[in-house]
Amino acid sequence: MHVCGVSNRKMRIVGGNITEVHEFPWIAGFSTRGKFYCAGSLITRKHILTAAHCLDGLNMREIQIVLGNHNRVSHENTVVRRRIKSARIHEHFDPYSFNNDIAVIEMDISVEFDSVIRPACLPQNQVSDYTGTMAVAAGWGRIGERESLSNVLRKVDLPILSDEECQTAGYAKKQLTENMFCAGYLKGQRDACQGDSGGPLHVTGAHGNLEVIGIISWGRGCARPQFPGVFTKLTNYLDWLRNHLDGECVCPPPQVR
Repeated sequence: MHVCGVSNRKMRIVGGNITEVHEFPWIAGFSTRGKFYCAGSLITRKHILTAAHCLDGLNMREIQIVLGNHNRVSHENTVVRRRIKSARIHEHFDPYSFNNDIAVIEMDISVEFDSVIRPACLPQNQVSDYTGTMAVAAGWGRIGERESLSNVLRKVDLPILSDEECQTAGYAKKQLTENMFCAGYLKGQRDACQGDSGGPLHVTGAHGNLEVIGIISWGRGCARPQFPGVFTKLTNYLDWLRNHLDGECVCPPPQVR
């Protein structure tokens, strides 16, 4: 049995570090017409969680999904490539405000779980308050606002801000909805960036597994002071997700005996 949220650590990312190879075995990279542009998280053998804006307006037949990858420009023998069979963009996604920025992809062929490809855990509690928790974002996005995409998967630690901290940052209050939260530093320096969209923001759950609690969504520039990253609040969508997974299990973390 392969349990969700188990990282392979041996113990749009700005100011972060290169991950260990396959440290986040659920992360998926998206490309269209040969160009990498977004990410997602494997949550069942055939479903990937991502941001709605990573799919909205695009030709689904041109999107390729890559799993089991670390260096996206080298052809690793662990790589699994898939296409999209179908996709469910949230019915109330607003492409102007990015409210309800969430989508689920069904791949054309299921994957087998192993040491390189495993599913992410979703939050177990809809009412959890993660304020002050240190979270980890991961992706192949730009390493600076004016820099290029990263060839290798990177991660960055970002503290989750309170709603008050988020609303008193540089964003207009009307830009932020109850379906979003902020994570990052008001002084800037560390952030997700373009190309990281759709990827996961994790916290360590009660059982030690990583839980994806946010989807990298939007922000003003990258790592700018007073403009922390904005994420889709996954706890608001657990019922929606269950209704769009065709009865597939969203792997819970192991229970304490």
